[in-house]
Amino acid sequence: MKGLLLFTAFLIGGGAFAQTSPLDFEPGGNGAGFGWATFEAPEGFDNPTLTIEANPVTDGINSSATAAKIDIAYGTDASWGQAGTETDNPGIEMGSWEFNAENSAVRVMVFQEGFAAPVALKFANNMFGAEFETIVNNTVANEWVEITFDMSSLIGSGLAPFTQFIFFPSYAPRETGHVVWFDNVTFGAATSVPDPMVSPADPTIDEADVVSVYSETYATNTVMNFNLNAYANDAFVLAEVDIESTGNLSASMENLGFYGAEWTAENINEFDFVHLDYYATSSSGFNFYLIDQTAGIPGGNIAEPRFSFGPTGDAPLVQGEWVSVFIPLQHFLDYDAGAFSFDLDDIFQYKFDGNGGLWFDNIYFTTEEALSVNDIEEAGLNAFPNPSVDSWTITSEVTPIKEVRVFNMLGQVVYSASPNSSLANIDASGIDTGLYMTEITTNRGKTTIKLIKE
Repeated sequence: MKGLLLFTAFLIGGGAFAQTSPLDFEPGGNGAGFGWATFEAPEGFDNPTLTIEANPVTDGINSSATAAKIDIAYGTDASWGQAGTETDNPGIEMGSWEFNAENSAVRVMVFQEGFAAPVALKFANNMFGAEFETIVNNTVANEWVEITFDMSSLIGSGLAPFTQFIFFPSYAPRETGHVVWFDNVTFGAATSVPDPMVSPADPTIDEADVVSVYSETYATNTVMNFNLNAYANDAFVLAEVDIESTGNLSASMENLGFYGAEWTAENINEFDFVHLDYYATSSSGFNFYLIDQTAGIPGGNIAEPRFSFGPTGDAPLVQGEWVSVFIPLQHFLDYDAGAFSFDLDDIFQYKFDGNGGLWFDNIYFTTEEALSVNDIEEAGLNAFPNPSVDSWTITSEVTPIKEVRVFNMLGQVVYSASPNSSLANIDASGIDTGLYMTEITTNRGKTTIKLIKE
């Protein structure tokens, strides 16, 4: 896949770098007069065309007279859509810049004709170095939408300064061609998801049915010689945090490119699942790998079996709450490892790769799948009315509610109760308006629900 792109002009870091902004594609503005290249059609097809034309719909959120139109004339089986466009004069039209807290939220207006698909951005430098794509799903067709790309994971990137902007207008397999417009590209301050205020729910599976890799719940059946931070990219930062000051540590990752842990190789054929709790802050997508010691698959090779979280992955990525995931080990065995022989006889590492900020906890192999937080909610744990002016009611059809704690966005407890009942009433009359996280403890563990006070 090819990779380069375009961008904007305001001063960064006291004037050391500058970008061009906004890209509005208007006469006398930015973008319309830039050099643009397109890529990368499958064999037998022409690359997409990019033209500057009259805005197809001006009565919505985009009243601009003109916009950039990308016409893709082919379908594809490729996961990335085999179509992109990039600024063609690196460092000249877009300038040269680094990402910081003031410019790491990149907003792009998009109009996809006929059907909706994910879109992606990528940035490159003058030395042909490029960061991975940041992919955001889109579910709206035939009208303008503004899509925000959180590029905070590129703050401090070793590939900076960047000089090109690269846009992928239809980032998914499709049966037909696709016409996609884009306009009004801006850079601004990011609004990141706050760090977790509560720990994930404690695992409930019997220790006899588990081999633990990273979890303080299980102290006996564990892998041997565990090394939490065996390898990582240069900008990566790993920390262990006692979120609730109870002695229960969770791991925090920042600037994720790739990271892995290691232990004495373990035969896990007797197990059916690998479990993972994750909490995404600025990450827009990540992969989780199990590494076979003797398979000899090079790191970064497409043949490495992985489970993907994100818009086009094996599961969607959820930000701002703990997510409990049981991944069938058969998923890794079924993955196309090409000429390599992958098995579960000697798994000795896990690996994450992706972008941004991510927390994790409770990685273990197990013979059974426990009821997850989402399953508990679907089975009857509800909060209403939400939003509310003066009170919330929480009900449980699964198990009695043992404890309720309401946290503000500073992590302070503003309400607590121990109802030991299937119903809990929360008095919100003395609570300020805003967003709150409510930790609910039952016999099956903990979960969190977002509550809004109006």
